[in-house]
Amino acid sequence: MAAVPKSYKKNIAEGNGILIFAIILALLVRLAYYFSFDFTGLKENTNGYLWTYLSPLFNKQLVSAICSTILTAGLATISAHINTTHVLIRRKTSLVPAIVILLFSCHPSFIYVSAEYISTLLFLLIIAMLFTSYNNGQKQISAFKSSFFLALGSLFSPLLLIYLPVLWVCLAMMRCMNFKSFIATLLGFFILYFPAFSFYLFTDNVGAFINPFTSITIQQLSEPMAIDLNIINWVILGFSLILLGIIITDNYINRHKDKIRTRAYLRLLSFIVIFSIIVFLFFNINPTLNIFIGLSTGTFLLAHFFALAERRGTTILFYTCILFYIFICISSFLSL
Repeated sequence: MAAVPKSYKKNIAEGNGILIFAIILALLVRLAYYFSFDFTGLKENTNGYLWTYLSPLFNKQLVSAICSTILTAGLATISAHINTTHVLIRRKTSLVPAIVILLFSCHPSFIYVSAEYISTLLFLLIIAMLFTSYNNGQKQISAFKSSFFLALGSLFSPLLLIYLPVLWVCLAMMRCMNFKSFIATLLGFFILYFPAFSFYLFTDNVGAFINPFTSITIQQLSEPMAIDLNIINWVILGFSLILLGIIITDNYINRHKDKIRTRAYLRLLSFIVIFSIIVFLFFNINPTLNIFIGLSTGTFLLAHFFALAERRGTTILFYTCILFYIFICISSFLSL
C-alpha cells in the first residue's frame, strides 16, 4: 500500500487546513439549516431539574442558534485540550476540534440549544478527569469528582444517570476503582441530589422531583428506538458501525505503537461509544443524549485514526467520510 500523500499530512493530519475547512463548512451548513427549517419541535423535551429553569433563556431562535454555536466551540476547545494535555494522539493535529465542529453541525437539531449540549460538555470534563485518574494514588478524589459532574449533568438530562455503571467500569479501566472509590461515587451523587430533593420537599413539590423517573412509560421501555429509524438513519448507522469496527481493529493491531496509558484511553473511549450506541438503539428515552455522547467520545477515536494515517487507503477512507458527511447534511433537506 502506498504511503500517505504529503498534502494529506500537511493540511489534514498535521496542519490547520482541516480546522479552517471545518469552521467554514460548519458555518455554511448551520446558516442553511437556520434559514430552511422551522425549529419548533426540534428541541428534545427534557425534564431536567436545572434545564427547566434555564430553557426559557433560549426561546428566541437567533439566541438559541448563536448559543449552540458557542457551545459547539466549547466542546471543540475542551476536546482539543484533553488531547493536548494527555497526548492521546502522538502527533500535533487539529483534527480533534475540526471533527467536533463538523459532527455537531450535521443535523438541524444541533443548531438549537438543548440540555444535551450542557450535559455533553460536562461529560467531556468527566473524560478529562478519568484520563487524569489513570494510576492516580488519590482514587477516591478522582471518583468523587467524576460522579459529581455526572450528577450535575443529570440535572440537565436525567438519562445521564444510566451512565453511572459506565463510570464504574471506566474507573476500573483507569485502575482507579476500589470499595472507597465506589462509595465516593455515591457520595458525589448524594451531595447534589440531597439538596435538590430538599428544595422540592420544602416547596411542597416532590412530584416535580420524581417526575423524571415516573414520566418513563412502559411503551418507551418496550419499543426500542431501532424500530423508529428510517432508511437514511440505518445507512448512517451502518456506515458508522463499519467505521467504528475499522478503527477498533486498527487500534488493536497497532496498539504497540502507543503507550500503555494511551491504550487504556482508547479502550475507555471505545467502551463508551459502544455503550451509547446500544442504549440509543434499545432504550427509547431521550436518544439525543446518547447521540451527543457517542459523537463527543467518538471524535477522539476518529481523530486518532486519521491523524496517524500511514497508508493511502486511510486517506481515501477519510475523503469518503467527508463525502458521506455532506450526504448526511443534504439528507436533512429531503424531509422539506
